[in-house]
Amino acid sequence: MYRTIEERLQALEKQIARQDFQIQLLQNLAANHQKYAIYQYVISTNMDEHTFYLLQQLTKDYEEKLNLGESFTLHEFITAVKKVLLREGIYLTNVELSDFVPKWLGGTLGSIGFSLPLHDYFYEKE
Repeated sequence: MYRTIEERLQALEKQIARQDFQIQLLQNLAANHQKYAIYQYVISTNMDEHTFYLLQQLTKDYEEKLNLGESFTLHEFITAVKKVLLREGIYLTNVELSDFVPKWLGGTLGSIGFSLPLHDYFYEKE
């Protein structure tokens, strides 16, 4: 699996960084229990900080498109999210993505996510 000690050390450093990020999420969760569902999902997928911030940026980009009056579909957004996750080595099924996206955006029953306007744009039409 690892050819050199350096490769093993690099893998361990990445694992430690990922766990450090997840501990930060848990600390944030203690301060903001309303984001429980999304933080729990981030931790369960073993997402690292880089991927988390890529998804936040993607969300901001789509929110900006919405503010500019551009139209797009939920399917297009999910495809973009899936592309980011795949590029970062996280493989979610379509069912898992369908569960993740509403939680990421804003959840249901007024829970706090990262873009309530996008959540409403996609899910209030239904």
